[in-house]
Amino acid sequence: EESGRYFLFGHMFDMQTQTDLTEGKIMAEQVAKTDFKALPLKDAIKIVRGDGSRKVAIFSDPDCPYCKQLENNIANLTNVTIYTFLMPLVSLHPAAHSKAVSVWCAKDRTAAWHATMWRGEAVPQADCPHPVDRNVALGERLGINGTPTLIAADGRMLPGAASKEQIEAWLVRSAASAQGDHKSEVVPR
Repeated sequence: EESGRYFLFGHMFDMQTQTDLTEGKIMAEQVAKTDFKALPLKDAIKIVRGDGSRKVAIFSDPDCPYCKQLENNIANLTNVTIYTFLMPLVSLHPAAHSKAVSVWCAKDRTAAWHATMWRGEAVPQADCPHPVDRNVALGERLGINGTPTLIAADGRMLPGAASKEQIEAWLVRSAASAQGDHKSEVVPR
């Protein structure tokens, strides 16, 4: 269909109703997990809100419209520590690499990230030693082929621009599984 109604990105979205048509099916079956503790958190922009008790990593591209939507969706998320791994997808967004480097090299990375993502402001061009290429390679190793992709503390992955409500529910499941029985890796269906 050429109407632009459907967009396939790991999940299939109905662009008219802004709904994820695959979410229920994938959520029930998702086995793709990552060891959150193994993530190189020093290579991410760290943002702590409230008590920071809930942890989430986000692989994001500064030129990705769905990443901007996600950032707006989570602007009021509280009691969370967000680790943003800058992962420009240059095949889709040729200028994203230099933007990601400029955000990383800004005096205040968080302010620069929010300026570009929330307000669409240009970040002053900057260069310095940066983890952007390592982040892209890390994302590829983890099987992340689109941005945004979220990773919960228990290793579950959530691709796409989920709503604040979906992310809240997803993080509750993360906390519940983190407090569950660590001896068994088998999750009942």
